[in-house]
Amino acid sequence: MVLGAGSAATGIADLIVAALVDEGLSIEEARRHLWFVDVNGLVVKDRTDLMDHNLPYAHEFEPLSFVEAIDAIQPNVLIGATGAPGTFTRDVIEHMGRFNERPVIFALSNPTSRSECTAEQAYNWSGGRTVFTSGSPFGKVTYAGKELRPGQGNNAYVFPGIGLGAIACRARTLPDELFLAAARTLAGLVRDSDLAQGCLYPPLREIRKISLAIAGSVATKAYSMKLARSRRPRNLRKSIADLMYEP
Repeated sequence: MVLGAGSAATGIADLIVAALVDEGLSIEEARRHLWFVDVNGLVVKDRTDLMDHNLPYAHEFEPLSFVEAIDAIQPNVLIGATGAPGTFTRDVIEHMGRFNERPVIFALSNPTSRSECTAEQAYNWSGGRTVFTSGSPFGKVTYAGKELRPGQGNNAYVFPGIGLGAIACRARTLPDELFLAAARTLAGLVRDSDLAQGCLYPPLREIRKISLAIAGSVATKAYSMKLARSRRPRNLRKSIADLMYEP
């Protein structure tokens, strides 16, 4: 479920739909897995105030408030892209925790003063069970003697790798498929130990290794889609590693 129905929120949803379609769902089936809530409540077909980009995600459903929609739809993941601070209230987090053993909370608005909730709030209100990601940096939180590490959805995780991969193969264009390859590679680098700490990202200190892995997957996808203008080297990973700046 996405709180906020602007262009940023829709862009997130569109990439999720692309991933689900790549897994074998139709576009219609994929969109049925995504629900939006805006300032006027759940985005449903009967509403007359929707923008064009909202219409593909407007479902046949009764109009509900935010918390009512959480209880009725029971989402596994809650994404905030509102720019409105404090919209993930204690009530919201507690309701997410009622039917999710590990509720996943993305409080993506930034700067920190605009975040839908803080890491400390998300962990405390969920009994330390939340897997938390934010658009702004938050420090580590100790809950019941356990250290929890919030993740920041930072551009540094994917953009350098995407750029490096594109340069390495001299990609003509960067379609959604390349961003999807980058996202999947990053997801594959998340370890059980990261999730145990309540974090959905690998440590940022490993960013060079992460960037190399993403660059390799982006270049590989570009070659498979015939978007690359350079000949594929025998050892793609080494070729890309040799391009990386070593201070």
